[in-house]
Amino acid sequence: MNEKVKRKISNLEHIGRSPAEELFQYLPLNHSDVVLDIGAGAGYVALPIAERVDTVYALDLDEEILNYLQSTAENRGITNIQPVTANFKEIPLADEQVDIAIASISLHEVNPLSTVLEEINRTLKARGTFLCIDIEKTADGRGPRVSSGDMMKAMENAGFDHIEMMVSQRKLGNEPVYIIRAEKK
Repeated sequence: MNEKVKRKISNLEHIGRSPAEELFQYLPLNHSDVVLDIGAGAGYVALPIAERVDTVYALDLDEEILNYLQSTAENRGITNIQPVTANFKEIPLADEQVDIAIASISLHEVNPLSTVLEEINRTLKARGTFLCIDIEKTADGRGPRVSSGDMMKAMENAGFDHIEMMVSQRKLGNEPVYIIRAEKK
């Protein structure tokens, strides 16, 4: 593994996020569920949710990060994570294949956002749940951001309904984080 990937993994694992399990309270989890973790990285969501559901597709563009995630899963005895190396704009899963899709701090840099949201919607089963966790756009924010209002509107345009923002006191660094849950129409 090259040094750049090692630094990326270290940054992902030490970013100072709340435990992923806290996010699961917003999901209707069933053991038989199939979950898509969009921007899986080192496994922040994929590893803990794999212990609660049937299958997890860990989607990331970085194959080396996914290899690390798979190795970590194997070391923990987790066998139901399937790595998927792909661009978010062309998710190589069948229509209506997943029950739950989760994007944790991964959509703020995607352009156009509409294409990715339409892909997520396509992969979800009817009434499937999409949980989006991302960094709020603020006047003094660093890097590209999508405001929660813009995200909710884009989700509606992509075919989601029952869109609701959860009250969140979360921060990533010093930046506020929002949590939006929606369903496929």
